[in-house]
Amino acid sequence: MSQLFTVTEGQGRPLVVLHGWGMNQRVWQPIRARLLQQAQVTWVDLPGHGRSSALKLGQLEAVVEQLIPIIPDGAVLMGWSLGGIIAQALAQRLPQQVSALMLIATTPRFVVAEDWPYALSAEVLQEFADNLAQDYTATVKRFFALQFMGVRSDPAALQALRDQILQEPASLAALEDGLAILGSADCRPTPVKQPCLWILGRLDKLIPSSLALGLQTLHYPAEQIVVLPKAAHLPFVTHPDEFMNLVEDFMHAL
Repeated sequence: MSQLFTVTEGQGRPLVVLHGWGMNQRVWQPIRARLLQQAQVTWVDLPGHGRSSALKLGQLEAVVEQLIPIIPDGAVLMGWSLGGIIAQALAQRLPQQVSALMLIATTPRFVVAEDWPYALSAEVLQEFADNLAQDYTATVKRFFALQFMGVRSDPAALQALRDQILQEPASLAALEDGLAILGSADCRPTPVKQPCLWILGRLDKLIPSSLALGLQTLHYPAEQIVVLPKAAHLPFVTHPDEFMNLVEDFMHAL
């Protein structure tokens, strides 16, 4: 059976980094060197993604089961987008093992509900699923472009990063499973008890910045929630210095 592809490097507090839908660990390239100055980092290609593409992603519980063996004692989890939902599920499952979380452009619940307006409409998510069935590559490229909409950025650098990620694409089955997780996961009933840092982008088209209010209704302290005014869905790519300043402060305070 194929194994989950991970790379562990650096020294210090263990940090496990989980990417988002359709991506792989290459997405962290803009902050890789600086993150390694802070921790011993385990970079993960989620099941069905990158060099773990032979594995099945499955439902959220199945992803958690596959990741449990790589989570060290005292680990800090950094999860972006879909990776943030998985990080929350891991923290709920491993309360003694996971010491803290950094949750980037992510949410306890991705789609709107009557009691949860701080989210994406189910119709938009369904549109991604429909488009995926028709044109896999174009849908992933569109999704990538959507994450930078309205943000000042270097188009050539973004295209190079996108092309690098797409050299090792996610499997179609994993993309479908990932959308199913985003459409159904709800971490609100058992909010994470460990210290958290939530980093949101005011210009994010996928995770509305009003989520900052929603998180406070779940009793996450306001001081743990930061909205970057000029960032969108990928703050660590477009605003790496601002992003890493927050990460370093949080890691030092633990």
